[in-house]
Amino acid sequence: MFADVLIGRIPSRALPRMLGLAVLAGLAAAGPAVAQSDSSAVFVVANVSDEVTAFTANEDGTLDFVGNFPAGEGPMAITITPNGRYLAVTHGTGNSIEEQLLIYRVESDASLTQVYDTMVPDSPMAAVWLNNDTLAVTETDVGGANFVHVYRWDPDGVSLTLLDSESTGSFNTHLILHPNSQWLYAQDSWSANSISWFTVESDGTLTPGGIVYTGSVYPLKLAVTHDGQFLYAAGGISQGGHNILGYRVGDGGALTALPGSPFQSPGQSPAHLTIAEDDAYLFAGHGSDGTVRSFSVDAAGALAATGYWYDVGMQGSIGDIKVLKEYLYVTDETTADDGLRGIYGFHIQENGSFIKIGGIIDTFSTRPESIAVWKGCKKGDVNCDGVVDIDDVFEVLANWGACEDCPADVNGDGVVDIDDLFEVLYYWG
Repeated sequence: MFADVLIGRIPSRALPRMLGLAVLAGLAAAGPAVAQSDSSAVFVVANVSDEVTAFTANEDGTLDFVGNFPAGEGPMAITITPNGRYLAVTHGTGNSIEEQLLIYRVESDASLTQVYDTMVPDSPMAAVWLNNDTLAVTETDVGGANFVHVYRWDPDGVSLTLLDSESTGSFNTHLILHPNSQWLYAQDSWSANSISWFTVESDGTLTPGGIVYTGSVYPLKLAVTHDGQFLYAAGGISQGGHNILGYRVGDGGALTALPGSPFQSPGQSPAHLTIAEDDAYLFAGHGSDGTVRSFSVDAAGALAATGYWYDVGMQGSIGDIKVLKEYLYVTDETTADDGLRGIYGFHIQENGSFIKIGGIIDTFSTRPESIAVWKGCKKGDVNCDGVVDIDDVFEVLANWGACEDCPADVNGDGVVDIDDLFEVLYYWG
């Protein structure tokens, strides 16, 4: 009877993928799934007070303070898994041949529980999750040998295992993953001035794909449009200090310079980049004049300054910028000029302007810098992999029964049961 009801509610296109009720019953006996934040969330590294600040993000872009969580000495890079369940933080103290790397479990209220502490080669200035169980971390040495190290994360065994190491030049401080998760990009802003790309293999190892040299403009932070067509690099103080490099992404992740690149910013020393979710605008945070500015992105990838900007403060005020849904978040890391420190929220408008949401939000920490954002899961996507499918059915069955604050409780009634199964089936596809 249960099988008839279940199969009758599954979309016909999914029936061939069903493994049989015997398999489903076995999965139902498995342990509970790990949670992630129930709502959108923003996490901020505090480099001097050695903390991570957690906020939940409301529908209107306002942030609710969750708490500050110890992060070891000199935290720098922060990255969250695609499913929102784990957060990794790297450190840089400048006094060691190894540095600390911490991994936290993200709880349903966006609070953090540290679950792992290890050492990685000095200095890990950048990190990015390649998928939910593979983490890429830089080894950065100014003018020396730089690498990207790839580790397998095992949450059950609570361990990191080195999978691969690849050369990234002589000063690699940033990594970015293409939206298709197949290509990883690493910049080198030392003598080579280049951007390298790697193919991410199914076993987590990297295959070098190629390198593009950026000439006299060195690349700092990178950004890729959500449709995967274009990649941009902030040019910092190089060659007059107004440059943003632009590339078309081709077969195998290869980069080809866009006509008109480098594009010119009215601001001084572009350092931080992020892109609106509809890819209509790029936002740049500037190091020398402390401004955030928006640029339109046309169909060919060309950038044009919109004329909209916000002055965060003095030189070096901006710690990071990130887009979450239709909102832009900017950290102000110093109180030196105006006594303000924390994170700003802005609502992105259709014309590229961005309107500040209230005043600055205190992180209750010292020198708030790097930001990681968590968008949340769509309805029925229990494992939060971006699609509602048979894997989400399995997650519901694996958590059958009473379950407090469990992602498998899709309808939020406090118990995982057939109603949640029907919810997943309704949102399938």
